[in-house]
Amino acid sequence: MPDHPVFWIVLCAILSLGLVWFQYFFRPGPTRFRYFLAALRFFAVWGLLVLLINPKIRETRVFLEKHRLVLLLDNSASIRTDSSRQALYNLRSLFGRDPEIADRFDRDLFTFGDALSLSDSLDFTAGRTNIGSALDRATQAINSDHAVILIATDGNENSGRSYLQAAGTGIPVYPIVIGDTTRYRDIRIDQLNVNRYAFLDNKFPVEVLVSYSGDTPAVAELEITDNGNRVYRETVRLGAGNSTWQSEILLDAQAVGFHRLAAQLSALPGERNTSNNRRIAGLEVVDERTRILLVHTGNHPDLGTLRRSILQNEQREVRLVSPETALEQLDAADLLILYQPDTRFRSLFQALAQRDVPRMTLTGPRTHWSFLNQAQSVYELADIGPADDILPLRDAGFGYFDLSDWDVSGYPPLEGPLGNLLIGAENQTLLGQQVRGVDMEEPLLVLIKGPYREALLQGSGIWQWRMAAFRNSGDFASFDEFIAKTLLFLTAGGSSKRLTLDYQPLYEDSGNARIRARFYDESFAFEPGARLTLELADSTGNRLESRPMALRSDFYEADVAGLPPGTYQFTVIAGDSGFSESGSFSLMAFDLEAQQLSSDAATLGLLARETGGALYYPDTASELRDSLLQADRFRPVQKSRRNVVPLIDFRWLLFGIVSCLAAEWFIRKYNGLL
Repeated sequence: MPDHPVFWIVLCAILSLGLVWFQYFFRPGPTRFRYFLAALRFFAVWGLLVLLINPKIRETRVFLEKHRLVLLLDNSASIRTDSSRQALYNLRSLFGRDPEIADRFDRDLFTFGDALSLSDSLDFTAGRTNIGSALDRATQAINSDHAVILIATDGNENSGRSYLQAAGTGIPVYPIVIGDTTRYRDIRIDQLNVNRYAFLDNKFPVEVLVSYSGDTPAVAELEITDNGNRVYRETVRLGAGNSTWQSEILLDAQAVGFHRLAAQLSALPGERNTSNNRRIAGLEVVDERTRILLVHTGNHPDLGTLRRSILQNEQREVRLVSPETALEQLDAADLLILYQPDTRFRSLFQALAQRDVPRMTLTGPRTHWSFLNQAQSVYELADIGPADDILPLRDAGFGYFDLSDWDVSGYPPLEGPLGNLLIGAENQTLLGQQVRGVDMEEPLLVLIKGPYREALLQGSGIWQWRMAAFRNSGDFASFDEFIAKTLLFLTAGGSSKRLTLDYQPLYEDSGNARIRARFYDESFAFEPGARLTLELADSTGNRLESRPMALRSDFYEADVAGLPPGTYQFTVIAGDSGFSESGSFSLMAFDLEAQQLSSDAATLGLLARETGGALYYPDTASELRDSLLQADRFRPVQKSRRNVVPLIDFRWLLFGIVSCLAAEWFIRKYNGLL
């Protein structure tokens, strides 16, 4: 762009005048329309020259930037009374349609239950309340610090993370408490936890967590029934204020099949909400036990870790034995875990050569690999090197069973010798070896489908992995699940069933009722292109409409949450392959939104304080409106924006040039002046 655009524009005008004077006045020519034609030629030439220079035009625009006012309305079923619903309607009108609010703020109206919805329609049918997610998503939608959030709710959430964790966004939140804030005496069962399975004639734990709120001590009777028969009774005593009571009860598994356990608390005198005094859970009693022999020749922390992890499943029993004792008990064993085999295992391996007993072999620095290579014919470790620290590396191609949620990235290394592992049977690598940051392209944990199932782990120190799992998540669940699924592969054929199901026999909260399935191809790799169909029948045998199962990353899923409470049988069919699996489940009529009657004004007040807002009630909503209109920090801000626009972007100038040239040519042509 020229440094002095005005100078160049004036120069263009002078050049244009000179050209016009030369063409129309210096040489004799027609006198009709001379001045008009000269003017047209001047503007056309001047416009062309200005476009060639292309000066920049600075444009300044002044505008007002308003704060955004986001109104979140609770649309869950916990808003039950007519007065509470009317209060929400009034708030929607006050802040959503008030002209003064519209002049001051840019408004967004949302409703929420389990999810946030950009709508002002209220039907109060949402079966869950997730206030934290609503605040998070509203903040993301705003994408600005110049905003204020008004949330009208009873403050009772039953899904997602606590909404107090959404307080660090820098946006002030003004809660408006809906409903009755009076705190009534209330005793409730918060959790009833049981294992998925129990073994026949064994005891199984039932964990009950009870909470109480009230001004005076409370005494209630806890009764537990199994398929309608009372199996336990206890008196629960709780102190005044907010107190809890927790107990783990051992019950007998006396019959094979599905058991519906119900925990019931007697009502307190004058207690208004008794719907939360009862919880139901289900478990299945099976007459099946896996007998595992953990064979070793020396003590090591890995042995205790494996034992504790295996015993997380009550269907399994494990004994720590020497190779000599294992030989005596071999006929009664369903699975052998061979820990760092040496020459003392010779007789045991000779006996195993005549039996197809599944086994898991864990090697390490004390393993006698020369002996192990000769004692069996499935695998061989060649080019054996010194022991080293080996980090686990997940193999994305593993497909025998699903361990997609198991993260080993922070696990410590195992100690074991390096070498080239040769396997003479079908196998898949679950974990590879990484040594000093280098992928050795050798298996650390491999699962083998030979004449018998076998897992081979080439390293010791697995006890550190269980500690790492606890450090990462606060429990041992991920590690124990890895061990459980590995043993299931060995003892139950693993993924020899190409179609597998994952479901709960009892869904107390029908909102989470889903049936999952996995289908594998002939190579036992997950098949993402299968067509799985769920066929349902109710308790009377009437068939319901079939439902296609949707693909979700590495499994298929069908949502059965819309079914009415009852017991259902189902069958999953895998297209035209001929594979199918069946099961049954029960849906309970459980209302999450009825578990609390009083509004949680205390927590909402804490949310307001942590975000810089204030707590209001429906009868003080007009005061909130006035404070928002009068607050200086929410006043619109006048801003200006300067734009530098090239003249060539002005299309009207090009149009004017063409129009002038066309008009000049037409006049000269029409009057015979060409």
